[in-house]
Amino acid sequence: MKEGMNWTLEVYEHPTLSELNFLIETDFPSSSTNTHSSTASDAQSASPYLDQLFHNLCNEYTKCVHEAGRVLPPEWTVPELVRTMLGNEAIQLGFLTDAYYDVMLCGIHSWGCEELLNLLDLMNYVV
Repeated sequence: MKEGMNWTLEVYEHPTLSELNFLIETDFPSSSTNTHSSTASDAQSASPYLDQLFHNLCNEYTKCVHEAGRVLPPEWTVPELVRTMLGNEAIQLGFLTDAYYDVMLCGIHSWGCEELLNLLDLMNYVV
């Protein structure tokens, strides 16, 4: 452990001695390291996967809209609506992955579907 660094390790269940030694001896990256360049390179290398994930998420949200009996205004597409709902800064691999798993597990009751339906209601002035 580096001097001046304080951290807590929370272990669940009953780790073996070798597992504990691994955790103690492994030099994990600290949160204070510069991640800007690695984030940029990750974004470039993950682009095709990110695009596919966004496409799949939009398909699931489209199913939710139809299941709820709602219709998009003709001037909007689902991807545009999702970008408006989430904001461009949220279009990241981790966030989209969480949103995709949520919609796959909860369907129309996922937070993303509920927010999308609320946004559609606002756009269509449904009270």
